[in-house]
Amino acid sequence: MESDENQAEPVHVSTEEETGEQPRAEHDKKSDSSGVNTSIERLRSEFDKLLGVAVEQGERALDKLGLFGSESVWIPRVDILELEEQFQVQFDLPGVAAEEINITLAGNMLTIAGTRNTGTITTSGQTVRLSERPAGQFRRSVPMPVAVDPDKVTASVQNGILNVLLDKSATEKPRQIPIKTGSEAGVSS
Repeated sequence: MESDENQAEPVHVSTEEETGEQPRAEHDKKSDSSGVNTSIERLRSEFDKLLGVAVEQGERALDKLGLFGSESVWIPRVDILELEEQFQVQFDLPGVAAEEINITLAGNMLTIAGTRNTGTITTSGQTVRLSERPAGQFRRSVPMPVAVDPDKVTASVQNGILNVLLDKSATEKPRQIPIKTGSEAGVSS
């Protein structure tokens, strides 16, 4: 027979009443309400992210959400390069002639719009199996990070790239401030 030393001690299992815990049903109600609060916070967080994306990406976000309506609008890709005294904005517009592009500058919002036909025309007996090239109307608005001079904007198209140069406003251009010495400043010592 084994000695009392080798026997495992009994484990005490506490009940809810002994530990002062709430009854299970009441605990479940509180976790349900906290679950609802967590869900509401998560929904609010997702909505805030969505609004942030809409503000940052403008028309692109609205198009992704299907808020442009039923008309088919595609959005060209863009690069914005900041130089010392100007911005260079490049749009991918392969197959679009200069005459088919409308460029506007309202405040600091640069917008391009127009149409592109891919040339894919089907006739009787033809079936389009794959069509990835966007066609139809396009539109893209790009906010400039700083004020630009509306009188100093140029645009050109070459090899399917629309290149728009916008000079920064005179108030936005960096300038060197000279430092005067004591004798130049008229300060007597």
